[in-house]
Amino acid sequence: MKGTARRRLKRLKKRKLLFLAIIFALVLLLPAAFLSQAGKASYDYDLVVAGSDPEGIAAAISAARNGLKVLLVDWRSEVGGLLTRGWLCTLDMNYDPAGNLLTLGIFQEFFQQLEGVSFDVVTARTALEKMLAAEKNVQLLLGQRIGGVLRKKNRVAAVLLENGERITAARFIDATQDADLAAMAGAGFTLGMEDLGSKRRQAVTLVLEVGGVDWDELTAALAKDPSGHSGASGTSAWGFLEEMRGYRSVDPRIRSRGLNISLQNSGNVLINAMHIFGVDALDPKSWEEALERGQKEAEFLVRYMRQNLPGFKGAFLAGTAPELYVRETRHLQGLYRLTIDDVLEHRNFWDKIALGSYPVDVQATAMDDWGAVVGNPAMYSIPLRCLIPGELTNLLVVGRGASYDSLAHGSARVVPVGIAVGEAAGVAAAISLEKGVNFHELSKDKSLVASLQERLKEQGAYLRDFEFPYALEGHPLYPVIRELRAYGLVTGRYDNDYRLEEPACLRDISLVIDGYLERALQYKFRARNLSQEQREAAVEDLLWFLEGIEGADPGALGLDELLVKYGFCQGRTLYRGETFAFLLEFLQRLN
Repeated sequence: MKGTARRRLKRLKKRKLLFLAIIFALVLLLPAAFLSQAGKASYDYDLVVAGSDPEGIAAAISAARNGLKVLLVDWRSEVGGLLTRGWLCTLDMNYDPAGNLLTLGIFQEFFQQLEGVSFDVVTARTALEKMLAAEKNVQLLLGQRIGGVLRKKNRVAAVLLENGERITAARFIDATQDADLAAMAGAGFTLGMEDLGSKRRQAVTLVLEVGGVDWDELTAALAKDPSGHSGASGTSAWGFLEEMRGYRSVDPRIRSRGLNISLQNSGNVLINAMHIFGVDALDPKSWEEALERGQKEAEFLVRYMRQNLPGFKGAFLAGTAPELYVRETRHLQGLYRLTIDDVLEHRNFWDKIALGSYPVDVQATAMDDWGAVVGNPAMYSIPLRCLIPGELTNLLVVGRGASYDSLAHGSARVVPVGIAVGEAAGVAAAISLEKGVNFHELSKDKSLVASLQERLKEQGAYLRDFEFPYALEGHPLYPVIRELRAYGLVTGRYDNDYRLEEPACLRDISLVIDGYLERALQYKFRARNLSQEQREAAVEDLLWFLEGIEGADPGALGLDELLVKYGFCQGRTLYRGETFAFLLEFLQRLN
């Protein structure tokens, strides 16, 4: 009996040792297993997308279709952001010169579910919800605001929700309208037109819902407008520019432009027209104040329309958007910043991930500014580097807060381009995890970028090489125009005609001198009251203007020498092109 007991004890000891050996081996092998999954098992999610604007939804869907486990989080109670809460219900479409839509893929899936270029708010929200619901790898978390970020060296380690929950992920995409997540994580930004040496920002808009509008009468009147700036198509209508210039607002910092009108399924219309100035949309108090100011002005604005516009005799204010339409706040300082030259010279970047062609539409910034169309590109590309903060390696920024200069942003900020960029960001997140590289490393690897581009094409994206001539290419005065345009001081408008052969007027001279001193040279000066009335500018007009700048001595600055160099003489008409060249050289001497 004793021998049997001993043998049993030996077998038990052997089994115990074998069991411990297995446990020890598993402990050694588990980290390797985790690593083989590119870090997936050690995080709550592969990817966290902040913001359910269309750009964020596209990023989440794209990443999920590439096998990632995704969390899409937003503080709102519904998805859609600017479209469903700000009521921006007309899309700024992008086509190539042959008429091909540039923003295919996920944008096209969304667009095909809408009534047209202008669409119903409920239709848009339903379409976005349906697209999200079809993706099993996307978890949607609404009503939770990200209140903080846990950063480890140059990586975002986790986001902290305001309810105290901490969520980790291997990769993050910031699709918030103001790039809030990236800002919390310490990414670099410029604000508004800071890159132009200006504190201005594009106007904020409160979209109105108006009932009682006779759509047939309205569209018939717009079709007869001889100006060529009005029209209607399907559920879209636009115009009444001159009529709305006559509106005198109650609020001294609110103005109306021409109307952009979207017909809703209820029969009411949404109107994008109100410009609210002096708003810091990053300041909650200023944001709320602007919303209240717009709501108060709305009744007066609709009353003016009722009294002055065809089709509006029975119009009444049915409501205002829950949120403001904010055009401009932060601009990321990424690995690359898209410039106005990139847009208007039709840059074909090697690492392009989306294409655009919308006119560079810079809306008004103050009551003394009516905005401008800086130029109209045939096509340009957006490089992957524009999404990547210089300080962070596992975060991408999509939407209007991406790394675009303020003028380039006038085109690249539009929603269809943003959706295409968001789709590319989702694929980039997947490839970075598959290959075990961060976004900085991915952006330098031409083979991986080529894989990203190929996968986007497989998903339906329109992403091809191109080459188009640009306005004034090879013209001897183009370097002058290029420099002044970079500060927003000359514009090509929709036809890309800089009107170099037209006579210059005092307004041209005033704009260049004032703007260049303020923006390019950061030169603070006081000017006497000078008439801005447009008239032909002779040399004596230029001298008169320069004498109005306190501290500027035309003689000491070599003005006479420049006049001889450029062949100007008393009584000779100055043309815009040569005047710009003359002024640029003079102002550079002034510095």
